[in-house]
Amino acid sequence: MPGIVVLHGVEVDILPDGSLDFPDEVLADLDLVIASLHDPAGQPADVILERYLSAMRHPLVNAITHPANRLVGRHEGYPIDYDELFRVAVETGTALEVDGGPAHLDLDGHLARRAVQAGVTLTVDSDCHNAARLGRQMQLGLGTARRGGVEARHVLNTRPLPEVLDFIGRKRGGAAPPAGDDAASSRQVDP
Repeated sequence: MPGIVVLHGVEVDILPDGSLDFPDEVLADLDLVIASLHDPAGQPADVILERYLSAMRHPLVNAITHPANRLVGRHEGYPIDYDELFRVAVETGTALEVDGGPAHLDLDGHLARRAVQAGVTLTVDSDCHNAARLGRQMQLGLGTARRGGVEARHVLNTRPLPEVLDFIGRKRGGAAPPAGDDAASSRQVDP
């Protein structure tokens, strides 16, 4: 599709020791890195929070997905100190996700409101693993964000590409990701 720039990225797991499951050499070649904590590894809330903080302090991690890791109807989410999570997200320039996957809907509206009040940049997405459900799950993500009073100005993926690349580049010490240079045009998908 002409005019669309595809950013190359990956979702990495935050391991029990706070490290990421991909080496920095791989992550440095990507435009966008999101980190997820899928397995609490039986750890208490303070250790889980430290895993998140370690990932947010990593210069190549741009966003944290479904921070509470709640599973609607099964698990309310990690009982972590969200004020500290939000503080470090702002401090490190790391976005937090509002996830439209029906199992997550996380950050929920209440936490999304607290996040934007703390100055956090959010992303809103579908977390869709099936193209047929993409529109529905995106609507769920938008609805969850709206319940929290989130406005487009709070959401990274509503911004023009140069602003997104600037957000990513600031965390990388001012270096724009690969899509921010002439490589971006080579990554456009032509019909």
